[in-house]
Amino acid sequence: MFIRYLFPFCTIFTRVTLASDVRVCNEDERIAHPILCNMVYRLIDDPRSMSLDIYHWAKRHNLLVGGDLVNEIPTVVKKRHLRDVSISGSNVPVVIAHGMGDSCFNSGIKSITRHISELLNNTYATCIPTGDTREKDTNNGFFLSMDASVEIFAGKVQADPALADGFQAMGFSQGNNVIRGYIAKFNDPPVKTFISVNGVNAGTAAVPYCIPSSSAKDNIDISFPSVCDLLMEQASRAAYTTYAQKHSFQANYWRDPRKKEFPTYQKHCQLAQWNNEGLTGVNETLRTNWSKTDRFVWILAEEDEMVWPKEGEQWGAPDPENPFRGILAREETAWFKENLFGLRTAEEAGKNIYTSFEGDHLQFSRDDLDEWVQKYFH
Repeated sequence: MFIRYLFPFCTIFTRVTLASDVRVCNEDERIAHPILCNMVYRLIDDPRSMSLDIYHWAKRHNLLVGGDLVNEIPTVVKKRHLRDVSISGSNVPVVIAHGMGDSCFNSGIKSITRHISELLNNTYATCIPTGDTREKDTNNGFFLSMDASVEIFAGKVQADPALADGFQAMGFSQGNNVIRGYIAKFNDPPVKTFISVNGVNAGTAAVPYCIPSSSAKDNIDISFPSVCDLLMEQASRAAYTTYAQKHSFQANYWRDPRKKEFPTYQKHCQLAQWNNEGLTGVNETLRTNWSKTDRFVWILAEEDEMVWPKEGEQWGAPDPENPFRGILAREETAWFKENLFGLRTAEEAGKNIYTSFEGDHLQFSRDDLDEWVQKYFH
């Protein structure tokens, strides 16, 4: 998703499962992923320092949510605003999933969770981490695979009696992959409404300097395709390995849009399996579970410079026939036309809502958040 900033460190994000599954690299893995393996050693030796570096990196790139939103209006005004809000809510509990570099234990996410609860007449709201401490939760956002993250998330959901009858869910950026994975693989108890804020739903598909801008789209340097082929090839070789797919959340949603790389993506990438794009045939469970959710709200940042293409936040994708210049609308994608995981069925049933806000990735306002919560969580 955040390949624009990640790929200078791309092998870092072909990483290791934290929990008891953490292990050092063997010789072949050290050759294939030298930076990653150095990070693994550091992760084992000093996980606290690692988590702090990740936190400060995420803060520098505006990937943390909550703090500025809660503080942008004085407390007295905020309380008056809450008293004036009329909610016809059903007291369905709310689950939050945080993005890359963030943590359920950070003050910003805690504040947003509490604020959502207040907006919904003190409805039960909780952020579900994939690690039991801030340090582990932060590190797991890089060094735990999507599948492993979903397993932990599902276990915590199912262990919470307050969620036993179902819940509403809001994800921020990469956190949407966790909720989406839960819906596809479990959805028991079911997610009733899912609000995806700038989700990396269709993966990310370009490395730095190969991200087309609107101003450059019609006048790309003639060297662009060959140079980008080189960079994309290196990215895909780093991401599409067994080790990377087991140990890197970000590698799990690297979706190389070039036709020649599609078979490798199909074979290795976790996102391909979730999309029913893989080589093992269609998993009907994914469609069945998707149908258990009543409403999906797909929110796009109109000036997003982190996820490319930003249209992927609403299930668009690069055109494989011309991946650096053309973007397919969701209705033109194979996953929609062939209804690979249930998106078209949801569309035909009127379950999909598409909306956006002006601004870059996760740079929504408090008013935006309030509107989404009040409008869709009822």
